[in-house]
Amino acid sequence: MPHDAHRVSALMTLLRERWVFALATNALDQAPYVTPLFYATTELSPWLGRVAPALVFASSPRSTHGRHLGAGPVAVGGAVYLESEAIGALRGLQLRGRVVLGARLPAEIRRALERAYLDRHPVAARVLAPADGPPAHALFVLAITWVKLTDNRVRFGHHEIAEFADAWDELDLHEPGGT
Repeated sequence: MPHDAHRVSALMTLLRERWVFALATNALDQAPYVTPLFYATTELSPWLGRVAPALVFASSPRSTHGRHLGAGPVAVGGAVYLESEAIGALRGLQLRGRVVLGARLPAEIRRALERAYLDRHPVAARVLAPADGPPAHALFVLAITWVKLTDNRVRFGHHEIAEFADAWDELDLHEPGGT
């Protein structure tokens, strides 16, 4: 899927400026559930050879959204925004993608994504790799497949849309705890 370099650059710039996104999940027998999560921006392109933006986050698999996600891949929605009282300064993005449990990824990819997350949020090392027991949280990876970038600095209501092929259709996913 070809991409306008400016559009992808604007997306990655905005994602790198923030560190919390709202993740929307859903279970078939429940109402949608939204939760704020710390994230790190990354690219899956080194393993795919094409543009493949992703967000990495840590969370408890036992949380409501963690149970909705399971091992994945699971379709989700999300939002990142830069709030302002000046309407002309508002910008943000809405996104869709699919999330997988980091344990399903090949070790090389999993280690690189964990490094990206811990570089952005070093305090998370305590919950991802505690010295005194099993981890309370697991790493999850959201491969972005669709994004609408809104930027009122260009003009009120200005938005651009980008789409990306689903990375999980191309990468080898393992069962959690498998090889």
